[in-house]
Amino acid sequence: MRILTVDDNPIIRLGLRTLLEGADGVTSVLDTGDPEEAVGLVAAGQVDVVLLDVRMPRMSGLELLPRLSGATVVMLTHTDDASAVSEAIDAGAAGYLVHGALEPAAMLDAIRLCRNGSQVVSGASTVRAAARTSAPPAVRSLLSPREAEVMDLVSDGLSNQEIAARLFISGKTVKNHLNSLFAKLGVTTRSQAIVRWLQRDPDTGRTLGPGRTGPAVGPSTLGARFAAP
Repeated sequence: MRILTVDDNPIIRLGLRTLLEGADGVTSVLDTGDPEEAVGLVAAGQVDVVLLDVRMPRMSGLELLPRLSGATVVMLTHTDDASAVSEAIDAGAAGYLVHGALEPAAMLDAIRLCRNGSQVVSGASTVRAAARTSAPPAVRSLLSPREAEVMDLVSDGLSNQEIAARLFISGKTVKNHLNSLFAKLGVTTRSQAIVRWLQRDPDTGRTLGPGRTGPAVGPSTLGARFAAP
């Protein structure tokens, strides 16, 4: 997988290069802050995946997106505005990831899912709310209403203690719900569950259930932070 990062901030480009180089399945990493250079690299067939910022001074990522049709484009940005998410997905973005929403290893899994034909939206609660409103997850039907409520809060980044306080239940009850919903989703960690919960079918716009599209998300690829329910 040949990846190009397009961002006007050189520090972010350097950080992404450090993260991506040497990652499993990544054969090359290029970066640029020049929109026209990005268009040229994609047109020349040198890129499989573009990680594209939304807000850039010379040309916004949303303006640039239609010109990158030769590659899988994943928006990777600090912008969590719901309208930007909708515009990007409508314009053909395979995913929308807000910086910090996923652990680095889980972010790589999300990029791989996008490259393999799925759609992943991950970010602040306003982003997820917009995604749920426009496309209720098909996978929700696998869970009880309370389990789905817990999973929504997990995907918003809440800890077990925070979920317990929000839902007025005990921490043990939260853990029991997590163990049950993990089994139903076919996952073993929080990080896998989040990626599954946010994964969307590019044809229907609905979230995919376990095993529908994209590679399996194995425990060995995920960050330790989400290792236990």
